[in-house]
Amino acid sequence: MATDLLNPSINSTTDLTLNHSTSYSSLQATQADPYNFSSFNQSNASGSSLQVLTPDANIVPNRMVFSTVAGEVRAPKTLTLTNTGSTPLTVTLNLGDSQEKSNAVRPLDHQRAADFQILDAPTGQPFVLGANETRNIAVQFAPKRPAKLSTTPTTHTFNGENYASLTINTNGQPAKTVNLAGLNTANYEGNNEASVAEITRIFGWTTNIGSESNILGGQKSLLGDEVYSPYWVRADNSKPVQLWPLAVYSGRSDGSHDPIRFQAKPGSGGRSGLLYQHAGRLQADNVPGSNDLSGGENQKLLPKILVGNASITPTPEKVSFIPNSPFALNRSFQFNSNEGAWTDYTQNLPDQTHNWRMYPIRDAQGTLIPHTWLAASDPGNSLVGLGKNFDYNDNVYLLVNAKPENPALDPSVGGRVPGSPDLLFYFNKTYENVFANGLKDKNGKNIGFTKTQLNKNDTFTSITSYNPNLIDLNTSGSGTLKITTTSGSNGGQDNTLVNGLQTVFDGRASKAVISTKLLGPFNNIQAGYQQAGVMLGPDQDNYIKVVAIARQDNQLGIQFYQENRGVGQTIGTAAIPNPGNLQSLELKLFTDPQAGTVRAGYRVGNNNVVLLPGVVSLKGGQIGSFFAAQSKAGLITTNKGSTPFTATFDNFLISSNETTAQRQVLHRINVGSNSQYKTPGGFVWSADTGLFSPSNASPETTLGTPNIQNTVLDPVYRTYRAKIGNGSIPMSSRVLSFALPVQPGKVDLRLHFSENYWGAPNRVPGGVGKRVFDVIVEGKTVLHNFDITAAAGGALKAVRVPIEGIQVNDGQLNIQLKAKTDFGAISGIEVFRSV
Repeated sequence: MATDLLNPSINSTTDLTLNHSTSYSSLQATQADPYNFSSFNQSNASGSSLQVLTPDANIVPNRMVFSTVAGEVRAPKTLTLTNTGSTPLTVTLNLGDSQEKSNAVRPLDHQRAADFQILDAPTGQPFVLGANETRNIAVQFAPKRPAKLSTTPTTHTFNGENYASLTINTNGQPAKTVNLAGLNTANYEGNNEASVAEITRIFGWTTNIGSESNILGGQKSLLGDEVYSPYWVRADNSKPVQLWPLAVYSGRSDGSHDPIRFQAKPGSGGRSGLLYQHAGRLQADNVPGSNDLSGGENQKLLPKILVGNASITPTPEKVSFIPNSPFALNRSFQFNSNEGAWTDYTQNLPDQTHNWRMYPIRDAQGTLIPHTWLAASDPGNSLVGLGKNFDYNDNVYLLVNAKPENPALDPSVGGRVPGSPDLLFYFNKTYENVFANGLKDKNGKNIGFTKTQLNKNDTFTSITSYNPNLIDLNTSGSGTLKITTTSGSNGGQDNTLVNGLQTVFDGRASKAVISTKLLGPFNNIQAGYQQAGVMLGPDQDNYIKVVAIARQDNQLGIQFYQENRGVGQTIGTAAIPNPGNLQSLELKLFTDPQAGTVRAGYRVGNNNVVLLPGVVSLKGGQIGSFFAAQSKAGLITTNKGSTPFTATFDNFLISSNETTAQRQVLHRINVGSNSQYKTPGGFVWSADTGLFSPSNASPETTLGTPNIQNTVLDPVYRTYRAKIGNGSIPMSSRVLSFALPVQPGKVDLRLHFSENYWGAPNRVPGGVGKRVFDVIVEGKTVLHNFDITAAAGGALKAVRVPIEGIQVNDGQLNIQLKAKTDFGAISGIEVFRSV
């Protein structure tokens, strides 16, 4: 039995008797569906149902995407409505402003209902859709504003993006919304073409491309969310890889063009192959957007593909391939040639040009869509005079079911959860046994931090943001980490910060405190922008920090600061009197991923924590990029505008910020056990009998009674449920559900996990990726691709995930574990009434 590092407040709640047979009338919760877009949304009132099918649902659901050039009105697209019920439906269609304004770069672009037309149904007037009847609705993009090149860095094209919504109202059913998005480029080719950032937004994604310019440049540097992986592998070996064409903005020509191949890693012996090309003028359909003017299937979004001699709409079968080795993508020069533009730049001769930029896809809330990538290419070599301009919009694809060959590059693999002992750096030891690839100090000691915040001078092979000679880990006594500053900073467009030390953690579900304790003397922070503190955020242009900073009156101040898209603002400040007498100063960021907020506070010596004024309320895509599977937090120091100084850190902690006030206990469930367990403190954990489904989900346990690290609740963590039936059921059926009776209202949840099979003694080899599943609570996926091993750092280690403020309306708290690899597994569930 180990010290309970994950349950510091385990005795802070009152335990009330709950009869699990208590029944409440309830409705089954459904999957998260922010636009009420479930294809079969059954109405209890009418017994009928409306199915809505958009034309490009394989690429992006509940969305219609259009494109044109210079305002040309092109063919409409078809929205299909089907009444799958037995009684007629009264349907009304209404055009209105976009419902995605939280991600707007230019708010006026999201008020463009006038740019879309419903051609064969009355707008705003009801019509009847009979039982089992299907009706096709033609929607056309006819932009009213002329597009032109922008004179500001806000966007590349002015008036090029146009967003609206189509609301579908039916009697007795919730309204459904289809998002409408139209891209209108200023003209054909060259600088007139859309930027990759504009293309990404049109599809409703919030991936950070790193620049609004349509010329991204060919430097071997990571831009925005970019991941550089020369070679890729299938994420799910039971499914093919898919490569969907999103955009073609290459030089117009008569013949077929832009062949795309998958290329086996040299020496692997794997298969390679041509996927498809695109039609030129001679093979095109001779309709607007696919004619001589456009160069066939060119200068547009969602182009058709040329397979054999037929130009067809892409289908899953035609864009799929099954590699049997690591593979590269190759936008080859000729359809029968391997020579071209590989994702492995060393194959792009003669000058090894960086011809692809690969970005993970993030949805409208910034949530990572695992193993789904925006693949942007700019073929050619800069030394051979082919008109190369590094705009990376020549061919843009959606790569599905792929992950980097190097697992360390996969952003969907979660970090440790807040409160994990591995995230509590007291600097009284080295950290090679925790993070083997941790950064080193000037003496080669592993300091625990795994990366630095990249700056604008970093490349794939040369990292200027890390200088170990300025870092000193002293493990004697209570331990300290000293960092000598440089003048580099991440403020505004400077982006030259050095030793912005970072670690990753899973910030998606639980409230956390990110903190550090600085030790005095503090009279060395007195001029310019000298500062030291903590920061949170995905990159150098998007972060939040709280720092001790020099004030203009040569006194010490506290600054709470946010930078968004490279534009910074101070949220709150405080002055610290008599800094020369100060012995210690704690700086804290308080995160709440469910609310999307961050607050800041500080503590002087042993005094109480003081909250700084103001709160950062993240919105839209910001939420998922800050609160991610791999949220990034760490230390920041700089002496910009003044002389170097040495900051002394006593600790750096990513702690749980779970509520500590007494809460009514609604459930304590020892999952996988058929009997009660009573803790030494007197708390009763009940068996999970009758609370789970399917009924053949097996109770499982560890071999023997091994020590479970990081908890005193070893008996709870030793039992679990995971496997369903004999383990041979298809992945789509591997869903373990719990239905817990609770009175309607808000509840707090604690989920308890331990990996007791993969990597456990006398079991089977373990490692990240052996067991992966989604955690869904009340229809909302709170953890995508959760991996217990990654969250805990190994087998037989306790992981506790608190999730607070869950609204239950129907008297039943629904929890689902949906398997992606192997089976979902859980050891314990606690439910409290929120306070």
